[in-house]
Order: sequence, then structure tokens, then C-alpha cells
Amino acid sequence: MALLAIRSYPSADNLCLDPQATRMLNRLTLLVLAWFLACCALPAQAGSSDPSQSDPSQSDPHAAIQLLPGQAHPEGLAGLAIQLAPGWKTYWRNPGDAGIPPTFDWSRSENLREVTVLWPAPSRYDQEGASSAVYHDEVVLPLRISAIDPSKPVRLALGLDYAACKTICVPAKGSADVILSPGTQKGEGSAEIEQAMKKVPVSREIGATETLAIKQVRLDTATNPARLTIDVSAPSASALFVEGPMKWYLPMPEPADKADKANPQRFVLPLEGLPKGATLAGNELRFTLSTGEAGVESLYRLP
Repeated sequence: MALLAIRSYPSADNLCLDPQATRMLNRLTLLVLAWFLACCALPAQAGSSDPSQSDPSQSDPHAAIQLLPGQAHPEGLAGLAIQLAPGWKTYWRNPGDAGIPPTFDWSRSENLREVTVLWPAPSRYDQEGASSAVYHDEVVLPLRISAIDPSKPVRLALGLDYAACKTICVPAKGSADVILSPGTQKGEGSAEIEQAMKKVPVSREIGATETLAIKQVRLDTATNPARLTIDVSAPSASALFVEGPMKWYLPMPEPADKADKANPQRFVLPLEGLPKGATLAGNELRFTLSTGEAGVESLYRLP
């Protein structure tokens, strides 16, 4: 098994790079890893001869995947379980400064119209100046399934490329199959999927009064670069993540200088990492506030 160190380049301090250049260097390293994942990952082991049973199929002993049958369609709910060795991690849909998100191939599926991947709230991981959004040890991603013909079974077949990381990252490639039959019965994976659904962030407007919420976002254009200050409400230790338009490589929001680092209620976000010539006004950001067990998502349009 070939191993690839995700942080093998010199540190930003040694290179005297500013934060934006550091993130761009991280992204370049990750592009190399993405190419490695696509071209050099070992082929997955053969799946089960009985497609009605999910079969973990993996290219590395540190990680495996399994499809879990949930609610039969037309509701159509399944789950993707990614099982990792203790102390290992994999990445959220927007991995941050250092990481590769999973990529999904459903082309072998039958009677499948659409799959929507739901993402449980991630945790923040900091290492050597890079911040990532990760899942530790094990995660179940709920899957909403739409059938072409609701009266017939759906054969859900997945090919997955992803990264499993500890101090190094291992390119992983897995495949799994499961049959979802029409009807109202629940599958064997329903309990695990329902638990994962509780961790999927709910949509909540900025300014909501709930215990877990993004309270206020303020833009300061007097600084260079412009900066957002985000006030939140969280009952326990939380992390804040941000996603912007395509090719916006925004840093991860950091607790404000005087914030309680154990449970920050205020974050700051310098608006750097934008494409050359990009303007702020009218662009939309998506914030995800996560405790690791629950989360909320809020949209903010830059004025």
C-alpha cells in the first residue's frame, strides 16, 4: 500500500508565506493527492455475490465502507457507513485547508433516479497550522433515494474514493451494494441511520432564538482584507465552518481574540482566498455551526 504524507512540504513559517499563500500551497498539495486517489488507488476487493446484503469492500485495512438499508422507497432512505481504524479520520464535504472530500459513483445502480447525500455535523481538526473538517473513527452519511419506478426495487451500488488519515493520508477506494424494496418496512440499518439524521445540521435563519444558532453576522470593510464577525449561541464546545462560491478558498473562522476558546460565542473570518477580481456584494456564504453531535446551517448574503 502506497502512503502519502499530506503535510510533506515545508512549513509556512520556513517559507515566510502569508496565510492566503499557505492555503493555496495546501490546495496544490491536495490536488496532487486527488490525482493520486484517482490514478493510483488499489482496486477494491470483490463485493458480495448477493446484492441484497451490503458488503464492506475496501482497498486499505484502515478503512471500510458499507451501505445500510433504511426506509424502503418511496421514502427511500439508506446510509453509507465509513468505518475507520481507531484514531483515524476522513473528511466532510468541504474539508478545509488540508483534506479531500469523498467522491461518489452511483453509475452501477439500477432503477435509481437520484441520491442526495446528507452530511452530519463535522468536527474541527487542527494540525501544523492547517484546519480541517473531519469525522473520527466512524460516520454514517444518510442517503435520500428517489426511484425511477417506485413500484420496483432499487439496487443501490456505490463506488467511493476518499481519504483515511492519521498522521499520514491513505488513498482509499471502496464499493458496496444494497437492495431497497418498495413498501413501508424499515431495513436493518434504520436505527443507525436515524441516529445519524439527528446529527445532520438543520436550516436556521440568522438571528434565531434557539439554543444553537448563529445570532448575528457583521461585515467590516475598513480592514484589509474585509472581515466578518459572527456571533453564535452554543450550549457546548462548537466549531464554525464556512462555504463560499466556487473557487473561494476561505479560511476557517477562528474564535475572536477575547472569546472563550473552550466554547467560543464569537468568531472572526477574514475574507481572503477569493479569486482575482472577485467582489463581495451579492455573494452568498453558508455557515455551519457544529457541536459534533448537532448542528445548524445559516445562509448569509454579503451586502
